[in-house]
Order: sequence, then C-alpha cells, then structure tokens
Amino acid sequence: MGYGGMGGGMIISLIQLLVVGGLIWFVVGYFRRKAGSSDANLHPQNISQFTGSQPVAGPSAGGYAPQPQPIVEFAITDSDKAAFERLLNGVQDAFGHEDYGRLRELTTPEIMSYLSEELSQNATSGRRNEVSATRLVDAEVSEAWQEGNVEYATIAMRYASIDVMRDRTSGAIVSGDPHTPSETTELWTFTRPISGAWKLSAIQE
Repeated sequence: MGYGGMGGGMIISLIQLLVVGGLIWFVVGYFRRKAGSSDANLHPQNISQFTGSQPVAGPSAGGYAPQPQPIVEFAITDSDKAAFERLLNGVQDAFGHEDYGRLRELTTPEIMSYLSEELSQNATSGRRNEVSATRLVDAEVSEAWQEGNVEYATIAMRYASIDVMRDRTSGAIVSGDPHTPSETTELWTFTRPISGAWKLSAIQE
C-alpha cells in the first residue's frame, strides 16, 4: 500500500472516530437537556407545596378575609323619635289601605316581603285588615347602634289604633271593634344610611 496508503487509512479511521464521538456527544447532550427541562417543570410545584405560596382563602390568608365592622352605639335624638312616629303612622295607614307602593317607600325589602305576604294571605282568605286612627302612646329605645355606614335603632312602640278585620265582599266585621281603639306593644327596628332617611326593617311582637 505504501506510505500514502497507510496515511489515507489512518485519516479515514480518524474521521470515523470523530463521527462516532460526535454522535455520542449529541445523544448525551440531548438527554441532559431533557432531564434539565423536567427538573425546571417540577420546581415550581415543589415550592408551592412546601412553602404555601399558593393563595389560601379565609382568615389564614394573612388578612384577605373581610373584617367585621365595629359596632358603635349612638344616642337617639328628638328628630329621630319624630321620624319613628311618622313611620309608625305611615306604615299602619298604608297597610290598612293595602297601599303596596307606599309601603315600599317606608320599609326595607325584607319587611316589605313579610307585609306583602300577610296582605296576600288576607286577600286569599277573603278578608281585609283595616287599621286607622293610629296614635303613639309610648316609645322606649331598646338599643341603637352603628355598623359601618349604616345605623340601626330598635324601639319598643306602644300604640293605640282601630284594628278590625272585615269580609272583603260583604264588609262585615270578622274581628275587632270599629269604635274602640286597642293597644299594641311591638319592637320596631329602623335602619338608615348615615345622614339618610329612616326605614322600617323589622317588627317583633
């Protein structure tokens, strides 16, 4: 083969070694990159699992839960008392006349729902509850408090009124005395936004 033939064979062998070595280097590098990518994908999950980095609802979330509004008592003024008496007369008159529109103006949706149900039951049974000549006899403040921007007042209302139940068709009296007032004592709770108008929000016998 001579000197030149041996040199050519050695060159071919070196080229083959370089090609094989390059393939081995490529394969090793590929698997290293794949393993590194998998570690990177797992890393955030491990952090959130052991350090609690994910958001948590409730008091344990470090102040994210809404805090209750502080309750502050306040004094009832003569102006407030006058407003309560007007509401007593207005609600009783609107109820006696089955004036739903007026009742909505004077009450919150919750107590309006209750009064509407009572009126509906009277109509279904063929009766009508007439209330007139309402007069406040005495009123005592049970409690008055403020929560956030809303004020509440519960008043023991003792009042007299002509309260009768009539048959809707004949007008005959089913119960009550149309000539003699009867006295009633109830706890009426009123509410309003600060500097707003009072509305009736609950009645407890």
